[in-house]
Amino acid sequence: MGQVKCLYCGRRIPDDVAVCPHCGAVSHFQKKGYRAGARRRYILLFTILVLLCTFFAFWLPRVIPS
Repeated sequence: MGQVKCLYCGRRIPDDVAVCPHCGAVSHFQKKGYRAGARRRYILLFTILVLLCTFFAFWLPRVIPS
C-alpha cells in the first residue's frame, strides 16, 4: 500500500482510501476503480434506452405535410 499527497490539504494519505481522513475531500488516487458489474449495468441500461427510443420513434404517428 502506497501513499500519496491529498490534493486539498497536502497531507500524506493511503492510495486506497475514498476520502482524505484529514480534510474529508474525495481522493482522486483510488486504485479500486468501478464497482463490480457497474459497467455491464450501464451498457444494459443504455441499450434498453436506445431500443425504447427506437420503438417509440416508429410507433408514434407521423404528421404528413400536405
